[in-house]
Amino acid sequence: MRTLGRHLAWLMLSVAVGACGKRESSTASSVAGAPPTPDTVRAATPPPPTELAPQQPIPREAPAKPACRALLVSGLATVDGAPLANSALLDGSHWIELAPGSSVALRHTQTSREIRLIGPGHALPCRDGSEQILLADGQLSTSANLGVRPGAEVLIATPAGVVHYGDAALDLELGSKGLRVRVKQGEAWVEPEELGKPRFKNPVHGGAEARLPRAAVNAKSLVEACESAAQTAEGSARRVLNGGGAGGNDSLGARAAAHMRERAKARTACAIAAAAAFTEKDPATRQRLSAAVAQADVLWQSVPQAPR
Repeated sequence: MRTLGRHLAWLMLSVAVGACGKRESSTASSVAGAPPTPDTVRAATPPPPTELAPQQPIPREAPAKPACRALLVSGLATVDGAPLANSALLDGSHWIELAPGSSVALRHTQTSREIRLIGPGHALPCRDGSEQILLADGQLSTSANLGVRPGAEVLIATPAGVVHYGDAALDLELGSKGLRVRVKQGEAWVEPEELGKPRFKNPVHGGAEARLPRAAVNAKSLVEACESAAQTAEGSARRVLNGGGAGGNDSLGARAAAHMRERAKARTACAIAAAAAFTEKDPATRQRLSAAVAQADVLWQSVPQAPR
């Protein structure tokens, strides 16, 4: 009996296990064969690719206008009455006044040219952002081997004349005895503002110097000379485009060369006039003459329209 009971219990356990296995298999089969529900479809369907926004061009900053930066200010130097500080940026439209014993080392932000102004004196460095310095009085020195590029020149304009160079180290002084230019390295060209003044054998080489005697400055006549030169340069530009006029047989190359010469003359004459205008003591007269020079600069630099 006891053995029969154990067999009966084992048989009932086997039947129960088999029934459970059938139910699990049946449930799995029904799930596998059941039609998909919306939730099942959404879970199985991959999400659509995300649309990328069109790539916007990266905005570019406008290039900064060329100027002069004050590397080192020693002593008192002012701009419009305010003291000039180290690292200050000068846009080429404001004059610097240097007290006795003061100096300012400057560097052109675009070309790396360097100059040093020495007081007492008045100077306008990097005029309108260019490699041009106006010196009404005082001293300056330049450095060689900096900012040198083919065809690029520095122009230093004074009421007595201009000095220009491509690569040179020089000392320049404008005072009661006139203009003195000493070339320490390289070579420079010295051009008096008046034809009757002494001429030099240009260029002036390293180790030599040139002097221009002091003369009275007539700012008004120098500004008139600037305006006349600007009109001549503008007329020569028109002839390049329009031809030589009635009976003109000049070639295009000859007209272009003549225009370049007239343009250089206007640039020199107007730079001298701008330096001379600052020497006027009356502020109203100084402003009027400076405005006339600015208009003449626009004229000789203008490009005429070609005829249709």
